[in-house]
Amino acid sequence: MQLNCRSCGRDIPAEDINVNLAIAKCSSCHSVFNFLDQLGTTAAMAAVRQRPALEMPKAMQVEDWGGELVITRRWFTWAAIFLVFFCLFWDGFLVVWYTAAIASKQMLMLIFPLIHVAVGVFLTYLTLSMFVNKTVIRVANGELSVRHGPLPWPGKRNLLTHEIQQLYVTEQMRRTKRGYSYTYHLNAKLAQGNVVKLLSNLETPDHGLFIEQKLEQHLKIEDEAVAGEVTR
Repeated sequence: MQLNCRSCGRDIPAEDINVNLAIAKCSSCHSVFNFLDQLGTTAAMAAVRQRPALEMPKAMQVEDWGGELVITRRWFTWAAIFLVFFCLFWDGFLVVWYTAAIASKQMLMLIFPLIHVAVGVFLTYLTLSMFVNKTVIRVANGELSVRHGPLPWPGKRNLLTHEIQQLYVTEQMRRTKRGYSYTYHLNAKLAQGNVVKLLSNLETPDHGLFIEQKLEQHLKIEDEAVAGEVTR
């Protein structure tokens, strides 16, 4: 079967087709697109991938009791050590500032650094969370749940497992003063067509890809290519 570019209609040569990802690139207009919708049902099923198994990252623990699967991911990374010293410096400066402000009875000095106080509170809370928090992903009784704790953190999720069609990891790039930074998100594509972000801001793709692998195995979901996903 010959594939054609969605944008310009040109034929796509075999060397510009990635069968594992079901993605093609047009050398004429440089368009990149997923071609599963151009295949028949049989051909589309043949495009389902057999990707290599991933080893469990050190920060994770998996408990599989057949009917119930629990994946626990620790938040700690070595960046937490740097944040400890940064918070000590930041919060220490604010303590000195407010001590001087109270002693001099200058109201403006009390109001001026409020934004810095908010930043300090957030960074301190984040640092503590990185030392004590865990993410627990549980599949049981037809439901997939995501919880973060023991310190409260947003991102709680509850999904019915029969609604999950596909799991995949995406990369987000941000421009910084030193260049670019990358974070990774684990997403669930539902039967209704909408996408739910299960995990956000993972530092490495391996954590998201491993969780994707275990969940798909447990839920017996065939691993299919999704446009824009991170590959193993």
